[in-house]
Amino acid sequence: MTSVERVSRLHLLIDRCVRRRHAEGEVSSSTEAMEKDLLLSLSQALREIQSWICEIDIDSAAGQGEEPESKDHLHLERLVSDLVGLLGVKNVHVQHLAGNILVEVSESLVESGSQWDDFILLICNCLHLAVIYSFPVPAVPSSTGFEGSNIGSDVLKGEMKKANWCMVSGIFRVLRSILKRLSQEENEELIDVYLESVNSTLAKLPWSRMDTHFTNSHGSGERNSQGHNGTLQSIGNSEKGNVFLGNFIQFLSTVVQQVRFAEDSDTFGTTHSILQKTIELVPDLLRWCQPKLESQSGSCISRYLVHKLLVLMIRLTYQSNIKRTILLSWLQYLQHHYQGFLHHTLTRHKPVQDNCLEGSPFFVSLSDSDVNETHSSHLQRLSVLLFLRCSLTLLYSSRHTDKDCEFDCRKKGMEGMFKWIEQQVPGDTFLDHGTYSKKSVDFSTSLVQLFMHEDDLLFKVLLQLLSVPLDGKELLKGEGRLPQDEEICVRLSTFFNPVILFCIFLSELHYDHQVLLDYLISKDIGASCAEYLLRCLRTVCDYWTLFVEFPLEENLNDSSSKRRRLLLETPDVEQNGKLHSQAFEHAKGCLLSLQNSVVRLHQKKLFPYNPEALLRRLSRFQELCLLHE
Repeated sequence: MTSVERVSRLHLLIDRCVRRRHAEGEVSSSTEAMEKDLLLSLSQALREIQSWICEIDIDSAAGQGEEPESKDHLHLERLVSDLVGLLGVKNVHVQHLAGNILVEVSESLVESGSQWDDFILLICNCLHLAVIYSFPVPAVPSSTGFEGSNIGSDVLKGEMKKANWCMVSGIFRVLRSILKRLSQEENEELIDVYLESVNSTLAKLPWSRMDTHFTNSHGSGERNSQGHNGTLQSIGNSEKGNVFLGNFIQFLSTVVQQVRFAEDSDTFGTTHSILQKTIELVPDLLRWCQPKLESQSGSCISRYLVHKLLVLMIRLTYQSNIKRTILLSWLQYLQHHYQGFLHHTLTRHKPVQDNCLEGSPFFVSLSDSDVNETHSSHLQRLSVLLFLRCSLTLLYSSRHTDKDCEFDCRKKGMEGMFKWIEQQVPGDTFLDHGTYSKKSVDFSTSLVQLFMHEDDLLFKVLLQLLSVPLDGKELLKGEGRLPQDEEICVRLSTFFNPVILFCIFLSELHYDHQVLLDYLISKDIGASCAEYLLRCLRTVCDYWTLFVEFPLEENLNDSSSKRRRLLLETPDVEQNGKLHSQAFEHAKGCLLSLQNSVVRLHQKKLFPYNPEALLRRLSRFQELCLLHE
C-alpha cells in the first residue's frame, strides 16, 4: 500500500467517525454508548496506522503518485482538520486518542518519506486559526490582520471556527510529542523543517489578544462571535486554563531544549528567532501564571507550573545569549515571588526514601509531609540554580555593551548574592576564623547535597560555580567598586571554592569510582561530567596543597560511620592528621581507579567518546600523587 493510499484510507476511517459524531450529536452531549462507539473507532484507526509503520520498509519501493497530488493533499488536509477538531471535544479520552493518532500519522509520513512537510504545516495552520477563533474580536475593528482570511484553506477554517481552548492546548501537546519523536530519531533535517514552521507560526500568533484576556480581571465570559466560550477569562481560573498554560509552557521548554544555539549564529536565523520570541514571552507567562500560583499555592498544579516556568528559564539561559537586563528582571522575579525557596536555609539533605523512586508504587507509602518535602526540594534546586545562573552571570560575564548598565546589573547581582549568602551564613561568623571555616564548609556541603539527588542539575550547578574565581579579588578590578564588594567577593570565593566543592563531591559519592564512570558514559550527563572533571583536575593540580589538606572533619555525615568512629577514638591533633590523610587517600584511590577503568574501556574501544584529554589530566594527577609520597 502506498503512502497516498494509506492517507486516503485513514481519512475514510476518521471521516466516518466524525460524520457519525455530527449525525448523532456532540460527544459532550452523547450517550455513553455513542462515546464508547467513537472511542472504539478511533482505537481501530490508531492500531491500523501503527501497523502501517511496520509495513513501510517492506513496500517502500512501491510506486507512488497514483492519485493526483492535489487530491492527495486534500485527503491529508481533511484528515488533519478532522483529528484536530476532536482535540476540542469534552471527552478527555477522545482528545487523547485523537492526539495519539496525529503523532502516529506524523511517524508514518516520516517513515514513508512523503508529505510530512505538508503535514506539519497543516498542524501549525490549525494552531494559528484555533488561537484566532478562540478569542473574541475586539469591539473596535482590528487592524492587525489576524482574522484568519489568508491562513489555510476553507476545509481548515470550517473546522477551526469551532475551536476552543481544549483544542489549542491539544495542538501544543501534539506538536511537542512530534518534536520529541523527531529528536529521539535524531532526524536533523526534519527538525529544521519543524522549527521553521513553528517559528513562522509563533511570529504570527496574536499574543496581544491572549495577554488581554489573561490579564483582564473583570471579564464577562461572554460567548465570542462563533458562539463559543473561548475567552480565557471565562476559564482562566478553571482546570482548562491550567491545562492550557501547562501544555504551552511545556511545549516551549521542549522547543528550546531542541534548538542548536551558537553564539555566532545568524541573528535572523530560525534558531535565534525562536529563542528571542520565547524570551519575549517569559514576562507574559509569569504574569499569566502568577494569579494561579497565589490562589492555588501548594496545590499540584501550582507546583507543576512553577516547575515548568523554572525549567523554561533555566534552559533559555543555556541556549541563548540573554541580555543582562533580562537576567536581572528574572533575578528580581525570583527574589520577590520565590523567596520561600531561596531563603529556605540549606540543611544536610538526605533522600526521603532510598529504596524507591519518586513516582513508583512504593512512593505512595510516604506521608503527605514527606511527599511535599520532596517536591519542595526539587523546586528549591531549580530556584537556586536559576538564581545562581542569573547572579553569577551578572557578576562575571563580560558580555555587555553599555558601561552604565553593566555597572548597575553587576551591582544588583552582587546585592542579590550578598542577601542570599547572608541569609544562609550570617556575617558575624567572620569574627571567628574557626567558626567561619566550619560554617563555610557546612554551607558548601549542604549545597552539594541539595543537588546530589538530581544528576543533571548537579553538574549544571557545579559547572556554574566554576565561574567564581578562586581569588575573590579578581572581581574587584575595575572602576566603580563599592566597599562591601570586597566582603561578598571573599565570601563567594570561600563558599564556592572549586577545590573544596570537588572534595565534597567525591566524599558525597563515597569515593566510588564506579559512580563517576557511570556519570561519564551516561548519554544524558556524560559530557557535563567530563567537562567538570577536566576543569576540576586542572584546578586541583594548580592548588595541590589545598586539595591535600582539605578539612574533612568539617564534612562528616551520617553515612561516614568509619570516619565518625575514628573521631571518637583518637585525640584531636591525631584525628585531624588522620582525617586529612584519609580524605586524600580516598580521593586519590577513587581518581586513580577511575583512570584504570577508563584506560581499559578505551583500549577495548568500549568508551563512548575519546577520553584522551581526561586521561592526560588524570596522568598529571597521578604524577603529583607520586611526588607527594
